[in-house]
Amino acid sequence: MRVGLAYVNYNSSRFVIESLRSLDRSMFDAIVVVDNCSPKDDVAIICSTYPEVHLLQLRENVGFGEGCNAGARWLIDERGVDVVFFLNPDTRVDPRAVAEMLKGFEDPCVGVVAPRITTDETRPRIWYGGGEMKWLKGSVSIDHFGELDESVSMHARDVGFASGCAFMVTRAVYLEVGGFHPAYFMYEEDVEFSLAVLQAGKRIRLIPSAVVRHVGQGSILGDEQEETRKVRGILNPRNPKLPFYVRLLSRNRWLTVRRHGGVRGFAIYAFAGSAWWMLKLFRFLMAGRLDAVRAALKGSMEGLLYRF
Repeated sequence: MRVGLAYVNYNSSRFVIESLRSLDRSMFDAIVVVDNCSPKDDVAIICSTYPEVHLLQLRENVGFGEGCNAGARWLIDERGVDVVFFLNPDTRVDPRAVAEMLKGFEDPCVGVVAPRITTDETRPRIWYGGGEMKWLKGSVSIDHFGELDESVSMHARDVGFASGCAFMVTRAVYLEVGGFHPAYFMYEEDVEFSLAVLQAGKRIRLIPSAVVRHVGQGSILGDEQEETRKVRGILNPRNPKLPFYVRLLSRNRWLTVRRHGGVRGFAIYAFAGSAWWMLKLFRFLMAGRLDAVRAALKGSMEGLLYRF
């Protein structure tokens, strides 16, 4: 089984290098880094540090999902891999994780394998321990999120969602579902991809013995990264990039509900999801963030009117 590794880079070369350092790179037949037209990054340092890495530089920032698609197409078309491992730059991977994850494909009905993902701190907490779609919120609920890793016991099992932070997919399943949907520039693309995999009749398998540590948002915030981290939460009214996140989340959740929810899912989200967003918008108004309110309304309209 030929295995390929794909990163999407955006001003995050130092994170990619640290992530590659944590891996057993001998497990991979090919490694590609897709640079999403980073404006402030010396991406060439990745290849000078690891000459075996192929750098694919895009002429524009096409978003996370399409960046992943570019990497997967190169690995499949140019290197003929059987499995693609999508990995965020801001991760550290247990040396045994790749081998453990590949065991999940021993069952031919499994199309996607996900690891246990924890935070990267002295006493790590669960960042991803499996998850299921919740139409009430138009997104997923993460099992054990925020719980101390040492207090959580997990067993390999089928789940309804694989985090885009780290997961493997077979070539056949990736091609069958068509990769990440191009409508999603950023956020929720892994939710839509997971639902497409399940609707194709394939299973998503969580392998908790495979551990990936997530440093957190190392590739998306550019110069405002540290300032945004301090506010603790992308929907915090103090977040300087709040309109960016609000627009994408409101837009993409409607896209997912329309594409996969059917009449029942749409009706549930139209009621419960709208109520949740109204509470958020009230909070934004009280904090004087009219820009976020406008962004939420614009994103919702885009999601409702998008033509698939």
